[in-house]
Amino acid sequence: MNANSIARFVDIAIKMVDSSGPVILDYFRKNLPFEKKDDQSPVTQADQEVETLLLNILDRELPEHGVLGEEYGSKGIEEEYVWVIDPIDGTRAFINGIPLFGTLIALTHNGIPILGVIDHPALGERWLGIDGAPTLYWGRGNSGSPVKTRACQSLASAMLCSTSPDMFSEEEKNKFDRISKAVCDTRFGTDCYAYSMIASGQTDLVLEAGMYPYDYLAHAVIVTGAGGVISDWQGKPLNLKSTGTVVAAGDQKIHTETLKLLSAL
Repeated sequence: MNANSIARFVDIAIKMVDSSGPVILDYFRKNLPFEKKDDQSPVTQADQEVETLLLNILDRELPEHGVLGEEYGSKGIEEEYVWVIDPIDGTRAFINGIPLFGTLIALTHNGIPILGVIDHPALGERWLGIDGAPTLYWGRGNSGSPVKTRACQSLASAMLCSTSPDMFSEEEKNKFDRISKAVCDTRFGTDCYAYSMIASGQTDLVLEAGMYPYDYLAHAVIVTGAGGVISDWQGKPLNLKSTGTVVAAGDQKIHTETLKLLSAL
């Protein structure tokens, strides 16, 4: 893997979100009907159309690469390079007219995430992470500017975000409540935007479970490139085969404190 390859992969990832954003916005706040999938999460025509668009781009540009998508499953998942895509992360927000949803694009190399994009089309904001490089941000007057997580002195002063209390099993909810009681404030309903805010130094901690690779692999690169720490609840790095629990923190101290509380009896 060389610089030319990475540059090409970045160009393709940017082409993907440049193409998907306008399609998503055409459907946004149009009172779309939705169906429930087997896991009871909603899916709309917009989710399916956007994933098809992204798959077509990858098939045209990089047919030798594998792909894992939320709506249409996997192809070539054992390939050296695998793209992991979530066309609309936060579909519940999307169908409720809440603009915090985003398109997530990640690229893994031998299962390890090396590139990530979070694109929030309704907000006009975008984050790009490349393994070993600073995370970049576009939006609100910035054009590819580096971002950095913020320092946080203790868990007691930390701000915690999570998508929903319903995403946890009973045991996981007990552990989440332990963390929630230890922090300064807890917010729900943030979806993927919480990880963007970790990277930009606007919040301190995200704790989630029941996740799939397309929910977290883009964040893994973006949070790390901004100076943060992200892992599963056991402290292991996130990859294609992770367990689906995620803890992301802008400050190493907060991550360490959180893991200690999660492992406490």
